Amino acid sequence: MFCHLHIRSGFSFLFGTFTPEQLVKRVAEQEMKAVALTDTMGLYGAIRFYLSASRSNIKPIIGCELLLSDGSILVLLAQDFAGYSNLCRLLTEANLKNRRTITFDMLSRHRKGIFCLTGGRDGRLWRLVSCGNIQEADTFCCKLKDIFQENLFIELQNHRVKGDKEISDVLHGLSKRLRLMCVATNSVTYLERDDYKVHRALVEVQRVIHHRKVDPVPTDEFYLKSEQEMRDALPYPDAIENTAHIAESVHLFLTIGKIRPPDKDRFDELSRLCYTMLPHRYRPVTVEVLRRLERELFLIKEKGFSSYFLIAHDIFSYARSKGIRCSVRGSAAGSVVTYLLFGGVDPVKYNLLFERFLNEGRLDPPDIDLDFDSERREEVQRYVLDKYRGRSALVATLPTYRARGAVRDIGRALGLTYEEIDELTKFLRYHLLPSQIKDTIETLPELKDSPLREKKDLLRIASKLDGIGRQISVHLGGIAICERLTELVPLELSPRGYPLCQYDKDDIEKLGICKFDVLGLRMHTAIAETLKCLKERGIEPDIDSIPLDDPGTYRLLRSTDTVGVFQVESPGQRQLLGRLQPRNFSDIIAEISLFRPGPMQADMISPFIKRRHKREKVRYIHPWLAKVLRETYGVLIFQEQVLRIVHELTGLGYDWADDFRRSMTKDRGKEEMEKLKEQFIGACIKNGVSEDVAQGAWRQVSSFAAYGFCKAHAASFAYITYQSAYLKAHYPLEFYIGLLNAGQVGTYPARVILNEARRRFPVYGPHVNHSTDRYMREGAGIRVPLSVIKGIGDKFIKRIVSERERT
Repeated sequence: MFCHLHIRSGFSFLFGTFTPEQLVKRVAEQEMKAVALTDTMGLYGAIRFYLSASRSNIKPIIGCELLLSDGSILVLLAQDFAGYSNLCRLLTEANLKNRRTITFDMLSRHRKGIFCLTGGRDGRLWRLVSCGNIQEADTFCCKLKDIFQENLFIELQNHRVKGDKEISDVLHGLSKRLRLMCVATNSVTYLERDDYKVHRALVEVQRVIHHRKVDPVPTDEFYLKSEQEMRDALPYPDAIENTAHIAESVHLFLTIGKIRPPDKDRFDELSRLCYTMLPHRYRPVTVEVLRRLERELFLIKEKGFSSYFLIAHDIFSYARSKGIRCSVRGSAAGSVVTYLLFGGVDPVKYNLLFERFLNEGRLDPPDIDLDFDSERREEVQRYVLDKYRGRSALVATLPTYRARGAVRDIGRALGLTYEEIDELTKFLRYHLLPSQIKDTIETLPELKDSPLREKKDLLRIASKLDGIGRQISVHLGGIAICERLTELVPLELSPRGYPLCQYDKDDIEKLGICKFDVLGLRMHTAIAETLKCLKERGIEPDIDSIPLDDPGTYRLLRSTDTVGVFQVESPGQRQLLGRLQPRNFSDIIAEISLFRPGPMQADMISPFIKRRHKREKVRYIHPWLAKVLRETYGVLIFQEQVLRIVHELTGLGYDWADDFRRSMTKDRGKEEMEKLKEQFIGACIKNGVSEDVAQGAWRQVSSFAAYGFCKAHAASFAYITYQSAYLKAHYPLEFYIGLLNAGQVGTYPARVILNEARRRFPVYGPHVNHSTDRYMREGAGIRVPLSVIKGIGDKFIKRIVSERERT
C-alpha cells in the first residue's frame, strides 16, 4: 500500500493550503492507512495531526522539511519517540543557534530513530543530478548514508515538469548503484488540483505583504494523488512499496494527557512553606482551615504538582522582591494553598471552591495565572526564562485567518487597492470565518449591494482559508516549563530573542507540560504609580492589607463615581452599581459576575437585585440547594454553584461534577446533550431526589452552564476593584495621576480621565519650566507633561529637563 511521506500543510505558513485535520479526512477518503506531515522547519501542526489521525485509525508519521545551508531541504521522519525527540532537538538547535539551518554534524548527533528522505525537487541531490554533477551527487549520498545507514531514502518525484521523469530515472539508477532504497513522493502542497490557485495566492501574499522572495510550485500536480496516480507517475514498484515499508517501521507513541511536572517533587518544601504562612494569613487558625489545607495538600501531593506551586511562588516572590505589583487570578484563587502563597482573597471566608481549580478527575495541569504590573512584566519573563534556562520557553499562538483578514490579504495578492479592500471588508464581522463569507453575503441586508459579490476569484480563494495559519505569534503571557522540554517541543526565537515553543497552549496542555501565565495588568501599573505619588508625600498605605469593610470605599461605589476604578467604570457597570448599592465585598464579586452578556441575556440581574433588596421572595428549586444558593438569593451565578448543585443532587464527587460542568459548556449536539441529561437525572433519582426536581435542576443548570462565571476569578478581580476604589475614595488626586501615568488602563483614554480630574482639582497645562515627561502633583492640582504637545518627542523632553536641572 502506498502512503504519502512528503506533505506541507497550512503550517508551512502561507504556502500549504490545508489543515492537518483536512489532510486526515482526505487520506481516509482515499483509504490510505498512513500519512506523514512534513512542514518546513517546524512541527507546528504535529500534535493536532497526531490526534486527528489516531482518531481516524490512520497511522500518523511526524516529520518536517529541514533546510541545509544552501537552501535545499532534507525530509526527516520520526520512526519512534527517540526520533521525535531528535526532530525537536534538531529544530531547536537550528532555530536558536544556527540561523535556521542544519549541518551534517547536527544530523550525526541527532540521527537516532529518524528516516531521512533526500528532499525531492527541493533537495540538494535533485539539484546536483539536474545539473549533471553525478560525482558530487554520489558524494552527497555517501555522506548521508554514513549518518543514516539503512534509514536513508532517495526521493523520486514526477510533477509533470520538464526533466522530472529523466531525473527520477537517474536517481533510481543511483540508488541501485549505491545500494540505497528509493521512495516515491509528491511534495503535496494542496489537497485538490483546483487548489493550486489558493497556493499561488498565498505565495503572492508573502511577496506583496511580507516582501519575501519565494516562488510557488511550478504546476498543479502537487496535490494529494491517489495510489494509482502515483504508480502512473512513477513506474518504480520498489519506490512505491518502500513508502509502506517506512510506514510499517514507524512506531511513534506520544503520551497525551500525562502530566509532566516542571521539576522533581518537593512536597515537604511546599508543606513547610504553607504551614509557615498559616498564622500570617489566618488569625486564629481554625479547624476548618486546617482540614481544608490538609485536603488540598494531599491532592497536590497525589497529583505530583508540588513543584508547580513552588515555581509559581518563586516567580511571585521575585516580583515582590523587586517591587513589582502582582496578584493571582482565575480558579486558582479558590485554593487555600494559593492564598497562603500569594495572598489575595480568603477562599474560606468567601466560600470559594478548591475543586473548581483542582480535583481528582482533572487530567490537565493546574493553571495559576499571575498578573503583574504591565510596565514591568518583561522583567519577570526574563527572570523566569533565565532561571529555568534550558527547560523553559514562551508559549506560541498560531493565529488563523478570519474572513476580514482573508479578504484583505487575498485582495492585496490580487492587486486591489487599499480603498477597494476597505470597501469590501467594512461590513464583515470580525469573528466571521472565511467559509462563512458567501452565506453572509446572501443573508445580511448591509451586504446586499456589496462589491464582494462581483469578486468571484477573491471569494473562491478566501473561502478556502478556514484554519490556515498566517504565522507563529507569542502567547499573551504563557511560559512552558518542563525538565526535558526540548525532547517534547521544538523551539525557535521570538521577535524579542526569547526561546518560543512551536506549539500553542492547547498542544502544550495535551502533552501534559505545565504552563505559567505571566500576564500584564494595567491597573497594577496605575496602583503602583499612585503609591509612588503618595510616597513622595510621605504617605505609604499598605494597600495589600487594607480592611475589606472600609465605609468610604463602599460610599464611593454606591455613588457610582467610579470612572477609573477597575472593572466597574463603564456606563453599564456604573448603572448596575447604582441598582445594586454594594455594602460588602460579596456584593462586588456579584457585580463583576453579573455584568456580562450571558447573565444579562438570561435576565439574571433583575431577580438578583429584587431579592437583594427584599422586593421579591427568595426561591430554591430544592431545599438541599438553599446552602448553595443562599449567598446569591437563589439565583445561579457562579460555576462553583453548578458544581455544588450537581454534587448535592447526585451525591457524586466534585471530580464528576466538574467534568459534567465542562461537558455542558462545550458545543454539543442534541444526542450528546440527551445522554448528559439521562446521566444527571439518573444519578439524582438514585440519590433520592424526585424526578420533577431533577428535571427542574437540569433545566436550570443546562441553560445556565454557558453563562456561568468562575467565582474565584471574580473574587480575585473584585479585590483589585476594591483596592482601586479605596485609593480613589481616600487619595483621589494621586489616583488620577497614577491612572494618567499608567497609560490606557481601562475603558477611557487619558483625556477623559483628565476631564474627570478637572472637575475636582486644578489642571495646569504643559510648562517648559515645570513639566516633565509625566503627570505630576503641583500644589493641590495636576501638572500636564510636555509630551502632550504635538511634535515633541521623548529625547527632546529629556534634554529640556536635563538643561533645566543644570541651570
